[in-house]
Amino acid sequence: MDVITYDHSLKFFIRASLIPKPIYTGFMTKDTTHSELRAVINTIVDGVIIITDKGIIERYNPACAKIFGYTEKEAIGENVSFLMPEPYHADHDTYISNYKKTHQPKIIGIGREVSGRKKDGSVFPMYLSVGELSREDGRGFVGIIRDLSYRYEQQKKYESLQQAHFHLSRVSAMDQMGATIAHELNQPLTAVMNYTEAGIILLERQANDVSPKRLKNIMVKASEQAKRAAQILSRLRKFIETGDMDKRIQAIGPVIETAVELTLPSFKNDGITHKIDFEGNLPDVLINDIQIQQVIVNLLRNACEAMQTVDIKHLSIKCFQSDENNFQISISDTGKGMTQAQYEKLYEPFSSTKTTGLGVGLSISRSIIANHEGRIWAEPNVPQGSIFHLTLPIS
Repeated sequence: MDVITYDHSLKFFIRASLIPKPIYTGFMTKDTTHSELRAVINTIVDGVIIITDKGIIERYNPACAKIFGYTEKEAIGENVSFLMPEPYHADHDTYISNYKKTHQPKIIGIGREVSGRKKDGSVFPMYLSVGELSREDGRGFVGIIRDLSYRYEQQKKYESLQQAHFHLSRVSAMDQMGATIAHELNQPLTAVMNYTEAGIILLERQANDVSPKRLKNIMVKASEQAKRAAQILSRLRKFIETGDMDKRIQAIGPVIETAVELTLPSFKNDGITHKIDFEGNLPDVLINDIQIQQVIVNLLRNACEAMQTVDIKHLSIKCFQSDENNFQISISDTGKGMTQAQYEKLYEPFSSTKTTGLGVGLSISRSIIANHEGRIWAEPNVPQGSIFHLTLPIS
């Protein structure tokens, strides 16, 4: 049966929103209206499916054939659930019957992203809008379908490029801290060599002159210094690894402490004091720890560099739950501060307040925080310096 003969609400919808109104200023015959309606449905770039209240497909436009791979002849008369993967396939008729009984929409009347199944069995993302049709012979439903495969593919490429960008930024930061890293590793390695040489000297003496307790003490100290060197390398390796974009629920404290341990050794000769204040019982947050470390390291480095030419040098890191949904980190310094114009351009790429800076660190930091559904902003620190705040959602 041709759905056009009784589809009054869809006819009105398409008249009002898809066909220019001047076409309908005069009187038209019923056949002319049906023909134009059919033409409109067949030329819409999105898929259009009309089904009965039993879920049987009555109208299936060419766009649907392109999306799903089934021809109109293959689709007409089938239950629409054959275009759906599980669990929607098995539950579809239940959705319709529940709606008819309760009029409470699950998908009907609400647009949402769902999954579709093509003729070759592959599952793809799509946006589905479903509306109810009042008809002379009962009730029907119209679905508008948009294939989101291309959008998802582009989003995946964007995330891959963004991850590579973040990684290069971390490698660049490690390159800038190269001398400090070498110095940090040199200390425990030198101690290991000294302890092992002392042990060798003891062993070369006469057996009755060797104190087992003293030799054990030397070996324990050498082992501790070797572990310290391994921990430094582990932190650095983890910081610059490519990793992935996945987030997981975890404590924020160790993330902040590791960022401090990575950053402050570069400025230990500048006389900078620092304080970390964890207020109350900190909630767990949903984060990618490496990326958040990258943001905190960048903010800490900026703060320390801003204080290199001032007399008072104090760095403060405060961590607290700002409201029931968010956790906040505030990093303040007593540096030279910034002008209003500099605050306004902070996050613009290649805009830097430092003579040797590329001006991409804060831009990347803002992207990372935005990907975590958080916020980052800056304000003057009274009486001098700047404060950077960032929020993260509580798990």
